[in-house]
Amino acid sequence: MSDLLRLFIAVMPPPHLQQEITALKEYIAEKWGPRHALKSPPHITMYPPFCWKTENLPILKGCLEQLAGKQRPFWVMTDNFGAFAPKVFFIKPEPSPQLKNLFLQLKKTLEKELWLTDDRTGKPFHPHLTLATRDMPPALFDEVWAAFQQKSFQRAFEVHSIALLQWFGDHWEVRDEFPFTKKTGR
Repeated sequence: MSDLLRLFIAVMPPPHLQQEITALKEYIAEKWGPRHALKSPPHITMYPPFCWKTENLPILKGCLEQLAGKQRPFWVMTDNFGAFAPKVFFIKPEPSPQLKNLFLQLKKTLEKELWLTDDRTGKPFHPHLTLATRDMPPALFDEVWAAFQQKSFQRAFEVHSIALLQWFGDHWEVRDEFPFTKKTGR
């Protein structure tokens, strides 16, 4: 039997912004305890975790490379903080037609080319950069939210690739990046 990899697809902010967001995750972990969000680098999930056979990895990578080759870089702006009460706390991006279009293209391509189906089918795309999740005690949620809801976090970053992340037993790491290669202009 073939080995299975646990993977997901995301948009990654640049390293300097990843460091800044990781520092916020660490602050939350030290002050309130939730550490689960530290298991992955800061990212916007474009396709949730799924299992994939190691032997079929070249097929998946080829599909992602082809999709990325049809994309142009675009900007994402963050718009402070948001939450999915009572467990998830995040940095929210401003609505972005380009980000939503990338999500829809990725979903359609993976369904058509690789027969992957997203469990979130029918749910709206809600991009976010997670700061705390799963292990956020509901009793502490209001306290954490009160500490952040009035604070500002407005940053901009250019998206120029999609990333394939892999689970390594206790954390996620970027395995591959697929650069956008379509030229701007016509």
